[in-house]
Amino acid sequence: MAGTTTLSSAVRTNLLSLQSTANALAKTQEKLATGLKVNSALDDPTAFFTASSLNSRANDLSRLQDFVGNSVQTLKAADEGIQAITKLVESAEATARQALNSAGNTATATGTVDTTGGAVDFTDATITGNVDLTGETDIGANVAGIADGDSFTVSVGGASAVTITIADGDGVTDLLGDLNAVTGLSASLDDDGNLSLTAGGESIQITEGTNTPAAALGLSTTLTETTNSAGTAYGDSFSVQVGSGTATTVTFGNGTGEVDTADEVVAALNAIDNVTASVGDDGTISIEATNGEDLTVTEGTGTPLDDLGITAGTTAAAANTDRAAFAAQFDELRTQINQLAADASFNGNNLLAGDSLSVTFNEDSSSSLTVTGVNFDSAGLGIDSSTDTFQKDSDINAALSDLTAATNTLRSQSSKFGSNLSVVETRQDFTKNLINVLETGAANLTLADTNEEGANLLALQTRQQLSSTSLSLASQADQNVLRLF
Repeated sequence: MAGTTTLSSAVRTNLLSLQSTANALAKTQEKLATGLKVNSALDDPTAFFTASSLNSRANDLSRLQDFVGNSVQTLKAADEGIQAITKLVESAEATARQALNSAGNTATATGTVDTTGGAVDFTDATITGNVDLTGETDIGANVAGIADGDSFTVSVGGASAVTITIADGDGVTDLLGDLNAVTGLSASLDDDGNLSLTAGGESIQITEGTNTPAAALGLSTTLTETTNSAGTAYGDSFSVQVGSGTATTVTFGNGTGEVDTADEVVAALNAIDNVTASVGDDGTISIEATNGEDLTVTEGTGTPLDDLGITAGTTAAAANTDRAAFAAQFDELRTQINQLAADASFNGNNLLAGDSLSVTFNEDSSSSLTVTGVNFDSAGLGIDSSTDTFQKDSDINAALSDLTAATNTLRSQSSKFGSNLSVVETRQDFTKNLINVLETGAANLTLADTNEEGANLLALQTRQQLSSTSLSLASQADQNVLRLF
């Protein structure tokens, strides 16, 4: 064929060997240059596409790691916000307690009647007859208007009535014995021989039974009550009310729960919540509402307040400037809580302002976590502004109750966010390790062993030199024919 150069078999063989060595050398150099033993699908289709799949997933997870990292910071920002808000709530609680410990102005009702010397001590109720019974041995036979079997009843205070019967042959001694047997009653004859009945600090009520023996003895059947020097009668009462609380009634008398001395009046008043009572040096009784609320005293039965010189009605407490200052501090802390909650955001996401957070953990979004946000401003925490500048203990106690509930809410939510943060950080570490596993797996399939490839390069270079020498020798053999000419 024209233009074709004919090579000897030895030359062609050496040339092919040199070309093969050059190709192998080029591939080895490429492996060393790229660090990969599989640079394309032609090198190893299975390893190439498997490694590509592993690297693709590793890249997808790497991109998600940035978002997961932002999610971690968002949760940390929320947690930091909760810790700071908790400190502000604690400061607000301390302020409210200072206000509570600051003595509130008192509403006072003070009497004008000197109770010294028993002004509220009840005198004995006494009923005296007008028939001389001196030495009488048979009342039914000798006292006009009385027959054997006649009867009357005697009731002392609120006790049940006791029947006194004039039995056949009863004399004054028998009658006195029957009367003295009545609890709380003392019976005797006065200097004129008249029957006298006395009940200490209790009322006496005599009622006719059979016929009218009481009238025949000159004993009154009208209720006889005890009184005192202040004019207060047995059974009179008044009530005391603090703010909108329940009114408490104080009743005069000497029964259970009743009062019949100034000291007992004071003790009964001091037993009322938020009330302090005392007797002054001038003997007047003073009633105070100690919690900054209004004091209302009202007449009940009779007019005991008027008798003691205490004006019935409502007395308002004046404003306490210290409590007002504490209330202002409380409201300022409440404002700071609102501002702090609004600032606890990261990258535009604020879990303390109602925003939610959705965290995706894998490339196909089949694994995720949704964190629901909360509203942790003062309104969301249920912390109301101060009421009536903290003048009333009840308002301060209501604020303290709100703060306690807010603290519990903050602690509970902090625990939830902490749990969420733990999950996200665990998944972040897991994904980081998984990316390393994927990349290592891909590298195992495609990375070249530089030591091995370096040795191959040196061997190929030696082979290339030997092939060149062999080709030269083969060419010299063909040149020997020129010596024939």
